[in-house]
Amino acid sequence: MKEPSWEDEFGTLAKDFMLGVPSRLQGLRLGLAQLRDRPKDSEALGELKRAFHRLAGTALTFGHLQVAAFARQGEELCHERWRQVQPVAPADLARWKSLVNAIELAFAGVPPSTVDGWRHEIETPTRPTRPADILIVDADAADRGMISRLLAREGMECRTATDRAEAAACLDVRLPDALIVGFDGQTTDGFQLVQELRALPGGELTAVIMLSRRNTFFEQTQALHAGADACLDKPARNDVLLRKLYQLLDRGEVETPRVLVVEDDASQAAFVRRTLEQAGYLVHVCQQPRTFSDEFHQFKPDLIVMDIVLPEVSGHDLARFVRQDDQYAALPILFVTAESHQQARIRTFAAGGDDHLIKPVHPVLLVSSVAARLERARLLKALLGRDGLTRLLTHSRFMEQARALTVRKRLDPHGVASMVLIDLDRFKHINDSFGHLAGDQVLVSLSSLLRRHVRRADPVGRYGGEEFGILLDNVCDQDAVKLTTRLLAEFAEIVHHAPDGTTFTTTFSGGVARLTYTMDLNAWFNAADGALYAAKKAGRNRVVRADV
Repeated sequence: MKEPSWEDEFGTLAKDFMLGVPSRLQGLRLGLAQLRDRPKDSEALGELKRAFHRLAGTALTFGHLQVAAFARQGEELCHERWRQVQPVAPADLARWKSLVNAIELAFAGVPPSTVDGWRHEIETPTRPTRPADILIVDADAADRGMISRLLAREGMECRTATDRAEAAACLDVRLPDALIVGFDGQTTDGFQLVQELRALPGGELTAVIMLSRRNTFFEQTQALHAGADACLDKPARNDVLLRKLYQLLDRGEVETPRVLVVEDDASQAAFVRRTLEQAGYLVHVCQQPRTFSDEFHQFKPDLIVMDIVLPEVSGHDLARFVRQDDQYAALPILFVTAESHQQARIRTFAAGGDDHLIKPVHPVLLVSSVAARLERARLLKALLGRDGLTRLLTHSRFMEQARALTVRKRLDPHGVASMVLIDLDRFKHINDSFGHLAGDQVLVSLSSLLRRHVRRADPVGRYGGEEFGILLDNVCDQDAVKLTTRLLAEFAEIVHHAPDGTTFTTTFSGGVARLTYTMDLNAWFNAADGALYAAKKAGRNRVVRADV
C-alpha cells in the first residue's frame, strides 16, 4: 500500500485542526472564566498564555494568518501580565474576550472590516508601548545615579535599590524587563538576588547584567552560574552597557523561531516535529529533497534540522546549496543522523553544518541544541544588523523588514502600514561648524528619541548617513504624520553640546507614506522619499504626507 504523501498528511492534519477549533475556543473561554474568578492565579494565566501560543503557531502552520495574529496578541497580553506579577484586571478580561470573539469570527470567514467595533480596538494601536522597566541595584549612590541617568536618556524607566532587601521589595511589585546588579565581591547578596529572581514565576524572562569592580574570571563564572546573562566591568562604559542591554532586551521581541525539518522517514519526522513544537517552535517538515528549494524559500526558516541520508541527494549537498548564498551564511544547520563514524562528522562540518547529533537523539538534547544555535544566530544577526553608532537597524536590515511587511500586508488587504523617512536638516553645516563628534551626538540623540516614542516592535533604521526610517504596522498615514510631527517638535527643543562647550539646536524633515495594496517595496519607499523631498523643498523642519 502506498504511503500517503506529505501533502495528503498535511491536509489530514489541517482537517483535524479545524475539527478541534471548537474545543480550542472552549478552552480559551474556560481559561478566561478561571481568571475572572481567580485574578491572582498565575498558573491559570500561564495556561491561557500557552493556549494562545499553541493556537498562534498552529494557525500559522495551516495558513490562518488572521487567527494567528489575534492569538499572538492574546499571548503577548498574557506575557505582559505575567511579567508585571499583578492581578488580572477587568479590562484585561475584556480584551481577551474580544480577541477570542475575533478568532471565532476569523475561523468563520467573516472579513474584519464587517465586524463592528473590535477591529479598531485590536489592530490600530497608535500609542507607543511602555518603556523598558529597569531595576538598578547598587550600594554605590554615584554608580547608581550614573546608570539611571544614562538609561533615562534612552527613554527607559528606572527603579533603584541599595541592597538585596530593597530589591526584593521591588520585585514583589513587578518583575523588571532587566536587572542591573553592582557587586564588590565581598558578599554573595548579588548572586543570591539573581537566583531568587530566576526562581520567581516569569523570572527567567528578565535580562540580568552584573557589574563588578574586579570582574575576575571567578566572579564572572559565579555570576553566570547564578543566572546572570552577562558580567561587565564596574563602572561600565556607557556604550558597552547599552549595547549589551539592548541585545538582551531584543531577545524577548523575536517572533516564534521557525524550524525546517528535512527528513524522509515519516516516524522520525513526526518525532522531531512533535518535540520541537512542544518546545514552542514553529515547525515545517520537508520529506522530499526535490522540493527543498521551494519549501525553504517559502517557509524562511531560522534553523534547519536534517538527515544526511536522503533520497536522490544527501543532506550535505543541501547544506552546501544553502551556504552558497551569502545571506544564509549564519543560518544554523543541525544534522540528526544515524551516521556516527568520524568521516561523516568531518563531512558535516565541511559542508557547513553546525552540529552532528546521532540517532536516537534524546528530546532534551535536541531542544537544547536547537535553542543554543538559535540564540547564537540571533545575537550574530543582531550584531550584523545594527548600526554601530546609533544601534538602529542598518540600511539592508531596515529594507529587509520593510520588504517582509509589504508581503504580510498583501495577505491582509484590510491592513494598514506607514513608512516614515527622516533627514536631519543642514547636517553638513553641523559637522563643519561644531565638528564630527558633535554631529555624532546629534545622530545618537535622534536615534534615542525615535526609540523612546515608537513601539518596541516597530523597526527603526539608519538607512543613510543622517537619514532614518520607521515602519509603523497597523498605523494609518494620518496618525503617522501626527506622531512624526510630535517627534519633530520634541527634537527641536533638545540642546546639543559641541566639544568646545558651544550649544545649538537643530531640526529634521520627514516624509510619510501609507502602504497601499498594489504597492511593492520600491513604490512604497519612493512615495515616502518623495514626501521627504517635498518637505525639504518647502523649507525643511516639517512633515509631508505622500498623496498615494
